[in-house]
Amino acid sequence: MGDLPPGVYYADLTLGDRAITVKLLVREYKRDSGTQARCLYTTDLSLSEEEIEEAWRMRWEIEELHRDVKALGLEDSSFWRRERLQGYLTIFTIMTNVVRELVGALNLRSVEAFLRFVERHLGGPLGLMKIFKLR
Repeated sequence: MGDLPPGVYYADLTLGDRAITVKLLVREYKRDSGTQARCLYTTDLSLSEEEIEEAWRMRWEIEELHRDVKALGLEDSSFWRRERLQGYLTIFTIMTNVVRELVGALNLRSVEAFLRFVERHLGGPLGLMKIFKLR
């Protein structure tokens, strides 16, 4: 697939006794390190190229959210109990957005880099608690 020029392609895949048509969108993106090809696909043949890109952009945001959940240590199953989830989800969404803004404002690459920054410059969680006078 890496040799396909940018464009839209259709492929028929056989899964068991079923044939499925897949729409493949090949795009080139400019990066600091050069041009990179991306292959995005869908089984919804009615989607436009822009809709395919938007769907994959949203999927990638979900992947980043999962990565951030792990980096913030919130993957423990006890955190996700139904009775706690609604309030935590609101707080988590706000905090995730704040952390992402800080990551960008500090020119950091990831939440992990932000957590190292907090540890190094602010004394970690205890330092933050002192700054905000939390007990």
